[in-house]
Amino acid sequence: MAVTKIWSIKGRAGTPLTYVSNPEKTQRKFTEAEQQALADVIAYAANEEKTEKLYYTTGINCSVEFARDQFDTTKIRFGKTDGIVAFHAYQSFKEDEATPDEAHAIGVQLAKELWGDRFQIVVATHTNTRNVHNHIIINSVSFRDGLKFNGCKANTRLLRDTSDRICLEHGLSVIKEPKGKRVGSYLYKMEKAGMPTRYNVARQAIDESIALSLTIEEFKSELHKRGYNYRFDPQRKYWTITPPGWKKPIRIHQLGEDYTRESIERRLYDNDPSVRTERLRQHYRMPNQYNLRCRIDRIMGRSGLEKLYLRYCYELGYLPKYRQNPTKIHIVLREDLLKCDQYSEQAKLLCKYHVNTDEDLSRLMDNLELKIDALTAERNEMRNKARRKLPENEIEKAKVAVMDLTSVIRELRKELKICIQIRERSEHVRANIEIVDKDRHHERMR
Repeated sequence: MAVTKIWSIKGRAGTPLTYVSNPEKTQRKFTEAEQQALADVIAYAANEEKTEKLYYTTGINCSVEFARDQFDTTKIRFGKTDGIVAFHAYQSFKEDEATPDEAHAIGVQLAKELWGDRFQIVVATHTNTRNVHNHIIINSVSFRDGLKFNGCKANTRLLRDTSDRICLEHGLSVIKEPKGKRVGSYLYKMEKAGMPTRYNVARQAIDESIALSLTIEEFKSELHKRGYNYRFDPQRKYWTITPPGWKKPIRIHQLGEDYTRESIERRLYDNDPSVRTERLRQHYRMPNQYNLRCRIDRIMGRSGLEKLYLRYCYELGYLPKYRQNPTKIHIVLREDLLKCDQYSEQAKLLCKYHVNTDEDLSRLMDNLELKIDALTAERNEMRNKARRKLPENEIEKAKVAVMDLTSVIRELRKELKICIQIRERSEHVRANIEIVDKDRHHERMR
């Protein structure tokens, strides 16, 4: 099983692949950062401690020892000395599955087959970890025609497919269903903390839909009731769903092992036929709601936008820590759980300035803009003062004043941005509150 990846190396200082402390200087038309980046990546790949004294290094269309100079010569020849200096491909094998000799042979074969007819390449096999792996450094400019290497997604897929084919030819395993990119650290931390994200909200919607369905068609219907669009075409490689309010679809297999096509089908067919009775029973009560805790008695006495946003925060379950009465959150509010913090900030601003009407909001925005303009002009004056030839203490006072004014301006701009959000979302909030009140009225009348 070989894992592959490829990325570009640009001429920038501070590259993370720094294994050379004193890179050789040259007089060619390259910046020091470009020289350093290319030297670092080649030196990293050919490091003696990792490759058993260079035994597992091979140069294709170049010499390993003089690879950087030969890479540069090609760039100079075709007048392409700027931008990306090289590409770095990676091929890692399953633990104890490939010997260093075999891994190196596979890496050389892979590099020759994909790029050996046009590019200069260094292949190095590292044996210093339990997973033997190859580093493949490719010049960004072709020695044959001067065209640049195309690091597009198609070439990335070609790298993976070719690597898998060569591994199978050598009797090694391959990954049949790559998991793709991992969840970003921000989303991971939010999910771990129990905060709502579009992914765990989507999991909840899928789980609820499966719990009320026996067939794929019933499952689709339940997702549609919850506002989700779906593409479950048998001819498509991946099933996708799009949460309400979003344009970008989610590949459901990325939600976890229980959300692959096969797992969903198995969960549906394992359901008891009584789920249809449960679905019918839910049809005659307030549908698609979730148990949270919420109260609205503390908003009595408020009015206008201030009352509207406080009510909305309570309905979303964003609550202060005093006595609470159990209630339910309506489905139309579910997607706004992802924006709970934003609605809370908007409600705080409305209460701070006692904004009740749209006219009050417009006046507040005008006042904030005037304050920002006045403070910006004052800050510019202080900046000009700090540039003059004045006593050191006067210059220091001016700099401190600039910092203080910048902090105040930043807060005012933040408040202005919140005002703009309120103006854009207030109709959406009013419409949702009307739906909630209407459905609760129908529930009481039953």
